[in-house]
Amino acid sequence: MPEALKNSTDMNLEKLLIKKRDRIVDKWIDSVQETYPTETVEFFRHQRNRFANPIGAAISETMGPLFDELLNGNNQQNISSLLDNMVRIRAVQDFEPSGAVAIVFLLKKVIRDELKKEDIEKDGLFEDLLEFESRIDYCVLLAFDVYMGCRETIWKNKLDDFKKRPFVTEGVDKCLSYMLKQEQKQGKGTEDCCNSCGLGE
Repeated sequence: MPEALKNSTDMNLEKLLIKKRDRIVDKWIDSVQETYPTETVEFFRHQRNRFANPIGAAISETMGPLFDELLNGNNQQNISSLLDNMVRIRAVQDFEPSGAVAIVFLLKKVIRDELKKEDIEKDGLFEDLLEFESRIDYCVLLAFDVYMGCRETIWKNKLDDFKKRPFVTEGVDKCLSYMLKQEQKQGKGTEDCCNSCGLGE
């Protein structure tokens, strides 16, 4: 993980980001919410009860601490834990991997929009902004790891549940592809086991 900001120029960038922290976080939350359908966005923004709106609450409660961790720049475990709050939801919702981790990339545009170009050039902060953006890139990689871990868990649970079904017996009937065909054809499937899963052997 990249080290925390520490030289004098970096401190200027850090102070600027801290000064604008609330506006940046609010805009980041809005950007994440807008990845959902319009009617869902309206629900997120008007339903404040976290029990009635757990996804909206997770977005609101995660983006701020995640931004703070990116500013600190040195606690991978905390960042991964915060990412898990958001990415796990999107993995269950069947977002594509790109859509699941895009929530982190959105922060780049928010920061660039909030930090005016002339201020960045005037204060000599462009290189330091690129360094901070490299943290965001690293965070995206962590988000992808979290997403893949969640998807693996989901499929493992589905497989375990499938194996527990009462019609799972011996021999050819243990082949998952065969059982799926049987379900789809309502008991009129072929007797040929594909053996691709190795369970029908």
